[in-house]
Amino acid sequence: MRDFDHRHTLALVHQDWTVWWDMLQLAVLFIFLSIQLWPAKALAFTNDVELSHLTLIFVRDPTLSDRAVVGIEAFPRERTVAGILAAPYLAVNASVTEGSVVRVLATAYSSTSHETDASPFITASGSRVGSGTMAANFLPFGTKVRIGQNMYTISDRLNSRYDELFVVDVWQPNRRAALLFGARIVEMEIVALP
Repeated sequence: MRDFDHRHTLALVHQDWTVWWDMLQLAVLFIFLSIQLWPAKALAFTNDVELSHLTLIFVRDPTLSDRAVVGIEAFPRERTVAGILAAPYLAVNASVTEGSVVRVLATAYSSTSHETDASPFITASGSRVGSGTMAANFLPFGTKVRIGQNMYTISDRLNSRYDELFVVDVWQPNRRAALLFGARIVEMEIVALP
């Protein structure tokens, strides 16, 4: 009888440890899933807040000084990204043709999960991101543009909330470079339409 009690007690202890071990594994799984799901949303919100309060930089291209410019007519009083997005300055108010110069709000993005969709290294046009990749909703895929001395190809799209706005997003190799790029109003020349 004593041998039966001892085996019964060991079985109960083993069963208790199994339950505790399963609960510990579930807790670890829950923590892992929490870390995977929530920080991306939190970082995206933080990035939006950081970006919205950045002071805008106005970059004038001296090589375009004799050209008519479409878009933002003058440096607006709203000197933050949130301020200019709330104002009517960025509305697409004219068609652009080859040789046009457009003032746009330029920001930057990288191939991180909270800045892109499920395939962060593939653009909306199906090409792979790389140096010279730009997103814009007001120009067709394949459009070649120049900002300063840099050439870009429109091969990606922004969120639909930027439809009908003179807003572009320049791809950067990492999040730090994208944040350092910041937000700026730049003069962009339409070099070639597809």
